[in-house]
Formats: sequence, structure tokens, C-alpha cells
Amino acid sequence: MASTPVILLLKRSGNSADRPDTATVQTGEPALSFGGAEPGMYFKDSAGAIRKIGPTFYGTNAPNSSPVGSTGNSVGELWVDSSSSAYYMKVWDGASWQKVGAAFADNAASANVTIASGAIVAHSAIVASGSLGAVSASGALLASGALGALIASGALAASGAIGAVSSSGSLEANLASGINVVGALPAAYTGGVVYLNAGVSGLYVSANGGWILI
Repeated sequence: MASTPVILLLKRSGNSADRPDTATVQTGEPALSFGGAEPGMYFKDSAGAIRKIGPTFYGTNAPNSSPVGSTGNSVGELWVDSSSSAYYMKVWDGASWQKVGAAFADNAASANVTIASGAIVAHSAIVASGSLGAVSASGALLASGALGALIASGALAASGAIGAVSSSGSLEANLASGINVVGALPAAYTGGVVYLNAGVSGLYVSANGGWILI
């Protein structure tokens, strides 16, 4: 082929947005518009409609907004809308451009969550009905989960580290009145009571049978 080149030319146009119409091409026949601003390969399908093979159009206005050839768009045609910083991917459904649904979108009909409009907080799977929602609403976290078990059934509050301190004495019983202000230090005893000695002017904690100035 390199030594004896053969040139096969399709129906083609160097104008941008120069789409063929159904009378120009036969069923299954390709036609090329190679204008740099809006190139595309087209063919007529078995239903008599013009279809675009590619590429995906990128721009602030929809493809074929200023047609040189046939007007309109092809079903399934793609467009990356650069008119906003969101750069939405859109597809032509035969009547209008539809945003392509994805894991994150700003349309509740297309997806369940969004970053832009707040659905990730208001009605998303994370908060309302999803992984975090299930944990929060149905109890894995609070009622029956790890934290729930600590709070509701006692490891944390009743019988756990804080619970032991709170219910059995050193924190709750000995510090029931908070930091006590006294003129003279009382007899020392174990239990971690803290005193502010008004006479000596110092903060003391009981330990090892005596008082330690902090």
C-alpha cells in the first residue's frame, strides 16, 4: 500500500458543522465533515436517521448550533458543555440535551447525591438513606453499634472506663463539688480529690496519703 498508494475518498466537506441530510447519503454510507471547529463522521441508519459517530463536541454552545449543512442533532450525540466550570457531559435524546447521570450530579432525577446543590447533606445516601444514614438512623452507631453499645449498654457510660470512674467513685463521688476552696488542707485520703488552698494559695491533689501541689 505504501509503494502503490490508493486514495479512497468518502463524501466529505471541509466546512465545520456541515452535516449530510438523508438525501445526500445512502443507508450505511459514511460522510465526513472535517472542519476543525466541529468535525464529525456521519451515516444514515436503517430507520433513515442521520447518526454521528464522533468525536464528542466540546464548547460553550451545543454542537450544530450554527449549521452549515443539515440542521439538528443525532440521537446519542455527546456534548461537553464548557459554559460553566461544571463541564457537564450531555447527550441528545432526540428532543433535548440531557445531563448524563453519575455518582455525583446536581439533578435528583439523574442521581441521588450532589456536591453543588447540597443533596449530599440534605437527601443523599451518606446522610439520609445511605451508609451514614443507616448507621445513624437505624442504630449501628448509636443504638446497637459500637458507640451505641458503649453508650446504651454500659461499656462507656455504665461499666466501661468512664462508667467505672463515674459510677464507682473517683471522678463523680470525690469530685462531686468540683474544685473545693478551703482555708486549710483537710486530712489526705486517696480518691483524687482536688483542692484549692485559699490560705497557702495553691492547687493540690491527694495522692499516696498526702497532698501534692500541682
